[in-house]
Amino acid sequence: MYTFGGNPADVLVDQAGNAVSDWPVNVRVAGTGELVSALFEEDGTTPVGQLRSNASATSAPGAIRTFKISDIREIQYEYLDGASNPVRWYEAARELAPDAADASAAAVTTANSAAATADAAQATAQQALQIAELAGADLSRVGWHTVAAYGAVGNGVVDDTAAIQAALDAAYAASGGVVVFSGGAIYNVSTFLVVRDNTVLWAYGATIRSVSTNMGLLRNFYSTDTFAGYAGHSHIAVLGGTWDGNASDGVNGTVTAETDVMNFVHCADITVRDATILNTSSAHALEFNSCDGGRAVNCRFLGFRDNSGDGSRATSEAVQIDLAKSGSSSIGNFDGTTAKDIRIEGCYFGASDRLGAFGRAVGSHASLDGSYFDNIQIADNRIDGTSTAEGIHGYCWRRAIVANNVITGTALSGVKVTVPDPSSAGYSITPDSLVISGNTISLAGGDSAIRVIGYATAEFSSVSISDNVIRNVTANGIQAERCIGPSIAGNDVDTTTSTGILAQYSNSASVVGNTVRNVGSNGINAAGSVGVHVGNNLVDITFSNHGVYVGPGADGTNGTDTAIVGNTVVAAASAGIRLSTNAARCTVTGNRIRKGSGTTANGITLAAGATGCLIAGNNLSGNGWNGTPTTAISVSTAAPKTNMAGTITTVPGDNAIFD
Repeated sequence: MYTFGGNPADVLVDQAGNAVSDWPVNVRVAGTGELVSALFEEDGTTPVGQLRSNASATSAPGAIRTFKISDIREIQYEYLDGASNPVRWYEAARELAPDAADASAAAVTTANSAAATADAAQATAQQALQIAELAGADLSRVGWHTVAAYGAVGNGVVDDTAAIQAALDAAYAASGGVVVFSGGAIYNVSTFLVVRDNTVLWAYGATIRSVSTNMGLLRNFYSTDTFAGYAGHSHIAVLGGTWDGNASDGVNGTVTAETDVMNFVHCADITVRDATILNTSSAHALEFNSCDGGRAVNCRFLGFRDNSGDGSRATSEAVQIDLAKSGSSSIGNFDGTTAKDIRIEGCYFGASDRLGAFGRAVGSHASLDGSYFDNIQIADNRIDGTSTAEGIHGYCWRRAIVANNVITGTALSGVKVTVPDPSSAGYSITPDSLVISGNTISLAGGDSAIRVIGYATAEFSSVSISDNVIRNVTANGIQAERCIGPSIAGNDVDTTTSTGILAQYSNSASVVGNTVRNVGSNGINAAGSVGVHVGNNLVDITFSNHGVYVGPGADGTNGTDTAIVGNTVVAAASAGIRLSTNAARCTVTGNRIRKGSGTTANGITLAAGATGCLIAGNNLSGNGWNGTPTTAISVSTAAPKTNMAGTITTVPGDNAIFD
């Protein structure tokens, strides 16, 4: 039998720091997470029906009482805090104390050798924390630094800044180490804590809270520091913890200034994992600035308030990806170093228990001539609303992937990727290699759910928008603007106030295999684009305009040489397929057009400028055209070829229009 609990410091608390008495606690096997149900009293024989924290009348209310387990030596406590979020921390059996010092030394050696690998660092830190909790271990001599050993109280009242900084400084002086915050404690911090090279912060179950008016919580520099490139303090991991920026809402909170909660600048190899970052004031929960290799994994970004007074910070990102530029970076050198190799994975973005969502969840908005944010991956996240802007805003991103995110209720686009307008920036950036795939976006407002925007002298190349599911959006479903040969494939767009899929000024676009339903304007629109392929799509109900539309862009640029092949169009409001002004040399073959229950007036229509077109092999039958070919296929002065040999110019040619 192995003994656990009975430690007065292991107190269950709510977000305000109050002890939670008589509360159920789960016990799991450390490392596997398997639930342990066979718990016993101190006598080792009497079963414990449900482990609960001490009652309010006991000497240690909210603490976990002593109990025993058979054959299990390391455990993980788990309970739900006042906001129903799981809180977990580790404990090793007391019987292991005689081996603590040797095991601690071995664990630290392993941690130091694995400092460059975030996953290895986390696994090592988990093992080492179990050892650190053992009674009698002399942690100070083996590179482990509990903040309590440096005087941190963690009662939510005392200012623990100096004590925590002393632990961080000791780890740095020892060329790296692990700084441990006690689970269940609340540490008040009045200025930025500074973490430096090769340091792991283990904070599972702990809360670190700003009590300043103008400071966040953690960064890797002092205000007097200056670094170039990626030469600043690096190889840092923040594991677990609730990091409360404590933004003032006029009633609660203390921070009123514009400040990041966590900020990493001019650095490499930064990991923030399993952390909850709360209540940001006017800036960012987490900033990766001029950082090579930043990771935010399985984190929660909750609560934001713009305290600027003039609304100037309303679009702030929860996670900002930025570059070393005056006005963008907290310290110099302002050498234009960009963040690169950034991954945001498995995170949640939303409101806290007292503040609303961020302006944006993830994004960038600064640039310099010739600078790109390379290798950005935003994957498997949940974005639950934004207050003023996009869910994900990529700016000057190159070789980027935005994949498998669930995005709901954004004020603007779910995903928007763009570059500076050369006419205002004074320079032109032409990014490439963008993948937007597998995302689920609903209730996006005021802009296309997915939008990629280039410019005439700054076009995107190698853009793939595939297998996304889009529902109930205000504006277009998907918009690719000023892209070279974008691939828009396999997407499912249902219910928009405007066009389903818009390939605008995007020559050689491929729009293939998409399903578009219940859209407010054209189902698919190839506007001002040359050589577009629109193939094997299903368009089912447009509430105005056409199923598939080809024509000039808003600036009058002609849309020519489009192939519309093998599509099915049902219940278009006007025409199933429309070749508008100057839609020259288009090919319309093998399509199936049905009136369905819609108001479709014509199957295929051609404007006067739609010259040199081929309309052949389409099936427009069963629509009640009343034997009038010119209703099924309505042409203006430019008669198309209506058979594959190009020898027939009369309607219907070899198109089927019978009732």
